[in-house]
Order: sequence, then structure tokens, then C-alpha cells
Amino acid sequence: MIGKERMRAVADMPKADGNAGKVGSQRDTRPAAQRLKEVAKELFYRQGIRATGVEELCRVAGTTKISLYRAYPSKDELIASVLREDCAEEDCWFEKAVDASVPPRDRPAAYVRAAAEAIRLNGFRGCPLGMAIVEFPDPEHPARQVADAYKQKVRTSLHETFAEAGAADPALAGDALLMMVEGAFASAPYLGHLTAADSLERAGLRMVEAALAEWPANAS
Repeated sequence: MIGKERMRAVADMPKADGNAGKVGSQRDTRPAAQRLKEVAKELFYRQGIRATGVEELCRVAGTTKISLYRAYPSKDELIASVLREDCAEEDCWFEKAVDASVPPRDRPAAYVRAAAEAIRLNGFRGCPLGMAIVEFPDPEHPARQVADAYKQKVRTSLHETFAEAGAADPALAGDALLMMVEGAFASAPYLGHLTAADSLERAGLRMVEAALAEWPANAS
């Protein structure tokens, strides 16, 4: 569920070692807050949120801790801000996957294909919001609250998508597809991206077909 632009940024970003900070200090003229947020977004996704320290963020962004804490009261606030931006990107991805030009009955299958295609992208590590849920077990943590709220929103959207498609039990179908997609995202690192994507596409399309089988093709 990560766009191609994000994947290219992850692949092209310099490793956080040695002279990495020179990238920001010599060539990047963007405001410090913007650099910090964009660097945090890519490092959090590539190597994990907890594994990325404040000093590393500042070094790669070519800025200082003073600039970081001037823009964000704490690292937790920076994390939450990055995840809120991820939510906005995920919204755009979902809307594109089930675009209004796609007939309602075909939208669940379109979602499956779009999710499988996301897994096939070079650099895919999973959904950043799902990864944040794993990293922050405390449901009161700001990052966890942002991620939990978004996943619940996706769940509701899938229920609505199946209802519009004419599923006999849209809530059950939506939950089943959500769990299939989340499972494919989580298993891609050890199954391999192509295996996870292909398996999701085959199994997901069969599940969608079964969920809609009891209704006529002109159901609305």
C-alpha cells in the first residue's frame, strides 16, 4: 500500500552512515522541519521506528537536535506526524484502487489486485501503519492511536465496498479480505514478495468471488 514514489525514495536514500549528513547540509535547501520529516519517513520505513534514533535523524537530514525539537516537541510527536502523512497517502491509494469509474461489483477484486501489486514493488517492507502497531504495543502511545484509527477506517471502508458490491455478508467479507491482505503484507519478507503477492491475488480473488456468488451480477 505504498506508492511507487515512496519505494523509489527508500531505494535511492543514502545509507545512514559516515558522510550521510552531508547530503542534507550541502545540497538540501529545504526547511529543517521538512527535511527531518521526510528523512524520518524513509528511515522509519526502511529500518524501523525504534531502531532510528534522534541523532541519526539529524545527521541524515543535515540539521540539529535544536531544530528537531523546535519543530516537534518530542520524537513521539514526529512519529505521529509521519504516520498521519502515511494515512493520507494510504487514503489516496485506497481511493485509486476502488476508483468510482470501477463498477461497484468489481471494486473488491480491484482492491485485491492493487494490494498484490503494492507487494511486488521493489523495497516493499509492509504497511507502515501495520508496522507501527507491531512496534508500539501500548494502545495509548500517539503512534499506536494514529495507526489503530486508520486500520479501523480501512475495515469500515472494506465493509462498505462489499456492501456496494452486493455481498450477502459485507462485514464478514470485508474482515476476511482485510486479514488476508494484512497477512500477505506481514509474510512478504519471509515468503518473498512475488510469492506473497501471487498467493494473495489468487486466494483473494477466490474469496471475493465466493462472497459475491450468492447475488446476481446486477446487484447494487
